[in-house]
Amino acid sequence: MLSRNLLLAGIGQPDDWEQSKRDPIGFMLRTVEGATAAFNRKAIDAVAHVDILFGTSPYISSWHEREYENPDRVFLAAEATHISLVYLRPTLELLGKAHPRLPATFYRMLLESLCPWILVYDESACEAFYEWRMESYQEAKESGEEGLEKPQRIETAKGPWLAKRFKPLPRTEIDLAIESLKPGGRARRILKAACRLQTLAKGRERTRPYCDIWDEYYPNGSFSVPFTILAFHEQDLVCQAFQSDEQDWMNGGEQQCPAFVTGFDPHNCESIAAGFEEFRHFLRMMETLGELLEILPDCDILEEQK
Repeated sequence: MLSRNLLLAGIGQPDDWEQSKRDPIGFMLRTVEGATAAFNRKAIDAVAHVDILFGTSPYISSWHEREYENPDRVFLAAEATHISLVYLRPTLELLGKAHPRLPATFYRMLLESLCPWILVYDESACEAFYEWRMESYQEAKESGEEGLEKPQRIETAKGPWLAKRFKPLPRTEIDLAIESLKPGGRARRILKAACRLQTLAKGRERTRPYCDIWDEYYPNGSFSVPFTILAFHEQDLVCQAFQSDEQDWMNGGEQQCPAFVTGFDPHNCESIAAGFEEFRHFLRMMETLGELLEILPDCDILEEQK
């Protein structure tokens, strides 16, 4: 039934059906491969290496499998196996030399673009970790321990160019600021790539599976490995918080939840088409982010520990 509706929706191709010898699983695999073939894999790999799932369960690497899967619900999901680590301070310093408000402008554009589509680990994840570090620091200090190093605040990690006095440029002034930069220069290329990412992010509203689906599949809690870490410098508060969370994930016994997932009704051709377009838009976002990261200084690929 799903194979038939993939063909009717224009997602699956008749040639793939024949070449898969009319095997539904083989046909589904070829359909996903066809949906991803047009994208720049090198650019996507600059963000993360991913495993993709297409089936009636959103589990990819989880040790737990449900005894019964709902055949009226199909998922397309992506899970990171290698993730990028971005140190933003060199980029902020580069942009700050061109205009003091460009670093804050770039940072706002980046976070606003990624939030709906690409799971990132950024400063927003650090608050609880910082509070825990400060409590530990205060307790050690009160007990008389010497040689203690006070935990770094996120404002210190971010550096001077993201200080509150430097407000992001209004959207109406961003194009003028870009045009004032040296043609072909790295600062101009970075901002133009950030604009492309922002435009793409606004081009389609993100839809997600209902929360009750997550409660059904992950009743005991879950975690998701992000596709990228947006830190400011080596071993800053963001990096430390991620290392702490990663250790908790590995030792906590919870199930891993895909960082991207979309669901659709396999009986409905419109729902199938919408689900695949959502998946393709996610890949466009990954591709466009990868093109941006390739311009930035100090990006690296991490191997996610299993």
